[in-house]
Amino acid sequence: MAAITKPLILITGANQGLGFATAQQLASTGQYNLLIGARSQEKAEGATKKLQESSIDISLTPIIIDLDQDESITTAAKFVQDRFGSLDILINNAGINRASDPNATLRETYREVFETNVFGVAVMTATFLPLLRASKYHDRRIVNVTSGLGQIGIAYSPISEYSAKIWELPVYRSSKSAINMISAVDAVSLEKENILCVLAAPGYCHTNFGDGQGIKSAEEGARPIVQAAIEGNPKELFGKLVDDENTLVEFGW
Repeated sequence: MAAITKPLILITGANQGLGFATAQQLASTGQYNLLIGARSQEKAEGATKKLQESSIDISLTPIIIDLDQDESITTAAKFVQDRFGSLDILINNAGINRASDPNATLRETYREVFETNVFGVAVMTATFLPLLRASKYHDRRIVNVTSGLGQIGIAYSPISEYSAKIWELPVYRSSKSAINMISAVDAVSLEKENILCVLAAPGYCHTNFGDGQGIKSAEEGARPIVQAAIEGNPKELFGKLVDDENTLVEFGW
């Protein structure tokens, strides 16, 4: 088992977009050991190599995690258990916004998006929770990446840039609404163990996830994720959402 001298952070979907930008920002501090999660060894190792070229004094470990496969998640948790013994911070970043098959039926589309965005995140948290509980770190956290599109009030809003009048996107929206509720329940249930579960909303970023569209860079979008992971007082973050303006928002419906 490797000796850990810095807090250990696992980021899913860290090979590109917001996940990679989050890893870059955390790596630049030199204060953390990072687990670079991706669906394949090639992607995880590629991202790790790229990060190593631009950062110094960091420990990076590639790890395969496919959120659609329970066995992959279980294998990843065993790897962390055997190599490190515990985990300090989990960032559930990986997600999709549509089915991989453009000809998928509505049912198939909902199933594929929910498989990754909801079921995968729920299983990730449940599987890695024993490792978070085993950690002696004073500020253990679970960060779930969500979206303003998942808030019901925003969908109804006649003025919000994320209103359903502008963006319908019922499949993606509902998957993030589900994550919001899962996060709320986890936050309440884990509060007594001093494990913070907090939401981060990066905003509309021009990454592959959004087909290169968006109004913010991946670097800008990663900032609230980083803030939710390592900054602030956990008691003040409880029940809050760190939004894309890097501010805390009382999270309601």
